[in-house]
Amino acid sequence: MKKIPYGIANYEKIKTQNYYFVDKTQFIEKLESLGSQYLFFLRPRRFGKSLFISILEHYYDILRKDQFKELFGDTYIGENPTELRNSFLILKLNFSGIPVGKSLDEIEKLFNLSIKDQINYFLKKYEGLHPGFREIAVRLSDRDNASSLLGGLIWELAQAGISYYLLIDEYDNFANNILIEHGRGTYKQITHAGGFLRSFFAVIKNGTENRSIEKLFVTGVSPFVLSDVTSGMNIGRNISLLPEFCTMIGLMEEEVEDLVDYYVSEGAIAKEDRDNMLVTLRESSNNYRFGDSKKTLYDTDMVLYIVDEYISRQKIPEDLVDPNIRTDYGKLRFLVIESRRLNGNFNILQQIVDKEEISAALVDSFAIEEIVTNEKFISLLYYLGLLTIKESYEGGYYNFTIPNNSVRMLLWEYMRRAVEEAFPDLRIDTVKLGELFRNMAYKGEWRPLFEFLFEEFYKAVANIRDFIWREEGVVMFLKTYLALSPLYIVEGEYEASGGYADIYLRKNWPVTRLTKYEYLIEIKYVRAHGRAPQQNPKDIQDDVGRGPDSVEAYNHTPHHLPNINRIKTKAITQLEKYVSSHKFTHPSWGDPEQIPELKKIVIIASSQKVELMEEIG
Repeated sequence: MKKIPYGIANYEKIKTQNYYFVDKTQFIEKLESLGSQYLFFLRPRRFGKSLFISILEHYYDILRKDQFKELFGDTYIGENPTELRNSFLILKLNFSGIPVGKSLDEIEKLFNLSIKDQINYFLKKYEGLHPGFREIAVRLSDRDNASSLLGGLIWELAQAGISYYLLIDEYDNFANNILIEHGRGTYKQITHAGGFLRSFFAVIKNGTENRSIEKLFVTGVSPFVLSDVTSGMNIGRNISLLPEFCTMIGLMEEEVEDLVDYYVSEGAIAKEDRDNMLVTLRESSNNYRFGDSKKTLYDTDMVLYIVDEYISRQKIPEDLVDPNIRTDYGKLRFLVIESRRLNGNFNILQQIVDKEEISAALVDSFAIEEIVTNEKFISLLYYLGLLTIKESYEGGYYNFTIPNNSVRMLLWEYMRRAVEEAFPDLRIDTVKLGELFRNMAYKGEWRPLFEFLFEEFYKAVANIRDFIWREEGVVMFLKTYLALSPLYIVEGEYEASGGYADIYLRKNWPVTRLTKYEYLIEIKYVRAHGRAPQQNPKDIQDDVGRGPDSVEAYNHTPHHLPNINRIKTKAITQLEKYVSSHKFTHPSWGDPEQIPELKKIVIIASSQKVELMEEIG
C-alpha cells in the first residue's frame, strides 16, 4: 500500500519510496507556454507549494536525465515531455528554517550563512559539469554577505554563458517570521532602504533585468513582503489568479475521491466509513477558490492529515485541524492586536465571523503598513487562506467567505486568544468548560454552561466595556468560547426561514455519535439602568428600539416583567420561524436513531447581568 505523503515535499522520495502521488505535472507544459520566464505563485501555507517546486527542480535538472523515466515515466509530463526537460542547472533557495529568535545582527549573520551554504551546495553539485566552478567557489569564498555572494555568482555564471533556473521556495517566510517575532520596526529595518533582505532581492531583480537568470519561479504566501523589498511586484509576473493555474496546487474533488477510494480498496479505510470520510473532508478542508476559477479546491495538507490520522487510529480524528496549521495561524495575532490593544482589523474579523462573508476588492500588491486599510487586510486574509472567493464581480471586486469549518474554528480560536491577550482579566477554565460541554451535548444540561460563561464574562466586564457592550458583542463572546468544543459546529448568523438565528450549535457528525442535543439560541441585548457615561448613545439600544422596552425604562416602572416578556415573545416568534426551516435537516449518512433533539434557548442580557435565560418548549 502506498504511504501517505503527509509532510513530504521531496518529489524523488515520493516517487521512489512508494508514496501516494497526485499528478500535477501537466502544469509544467502550461508554465512553459507563458511569455514570461519570471513567475510568482502565491498560496496559503502548507498547500503543496514546496512539493511543486521540487517537481520543477527534478524535471529541469540537467543532472537527472538518467532518472527521467523513473521519476516521470507514469506522469503526464513523462508522456508529453517538453524540449526544456533536464536542460538547466538548478539554483534552489529556500527561505524557511532560518532562525529569527536572536538579535538583528545575529539574524543577518544566520541569513548570510544559509544563503552561502545553499550557493556552495550548487557549486559543488555541478562542478563535474563545469570544472571552472571550483575556481568560482574559491573566488567567492571570502564573501560572507548574501547579497554580495549572490551578485558575484550571477556575474560569474553570466560570464561563463551558463543558463540556470532559479527556484525560490517560501520567499516571504523569513521576513514574516521576523515580523511575528520582532514586530514592524525590525521588519522594516530588513525590508526597506538599506535593509539586507531588500538588498538581496535587488540583486535578484538585476539578474532578471539583464537576463543573467534564464528562468525564475518563486512561491510564497502573500505579496506584501515583495512589495516592501522591491517597491512592487515588478520582478516578474504574478500568475496566482490566472484561471489556468488555479488548480495547480491543492486537490480537486475528483482527486480527493480517488485518494479515499484507493485507501478503501487497500482496506486502510473501512468501506462503511467512505462516505463519512468524504463528508468530513468536504466540510473541513474544501471550498477554496482562487481568482476567477469556478473550481473549488481542498487544502492538500488538511486532507493528508485527516486521512493519515484515520489510518493510524482507524477512526476519523476528533481534532480535524492539523496542529501545524493551528500553530501557523496562531502566530498572526500581530494583525489584530498591538501593544495589548485590539486594532481596527479585529472589528473586520468580528464582522467576518459573524456574517461569514464580506465584499471587497482583491489587492495584488500592498506594503505591510497598508494592511490597516480594510480592503488590504481582507486581501491578506484571502492570501493566508482564511477567506476564499465566493463570487466575483466586474472590476476586481469579490465576495469573500470563510471556506470551511476548520478555518471557521481557527478564526474563533484566533479571536479568543486576541481578546484574552488584550483583556487579561478574561480567563476561562477550559477544562471545566469541556466537562460542561459534554453534559450539554450528552444530557441536555445546557444552563450550567451558559451560567458559567456569563459569570466569567461579567467578572471581566469592567475592563472590556469598550469592546463587548452591544448585542453583537455578547453574541461574539459566546461564539468564541462555544467554538472550543469539537462536539459542535458553531453556526453564527445561521440562515433559516424567516431570518438569521444568532447561534446554531450543530452536531459535529464526523467526530461524534454521542451528541444527543443541538441548540438554537436567540440573544437579545437590552440597555441596563446606569450605563457607563462614555458609551455612545447611538450604540445603546435593544433589539426593539429605545422606547418603553429598554431595561432602563422598565426599571422606573412597577411593571418590569411584561417588558421582558415582550422581548422574550419576539425572540420566541423568531425561533419558531427558524425551526421551520428545511436547513435543519441532518446528513443523509447519519444514523436516524442518532439525530439529535433540537433545544431552543432565549437569552436576554444587559451589560450588567443576564436578565432572562429560558428553554422554549
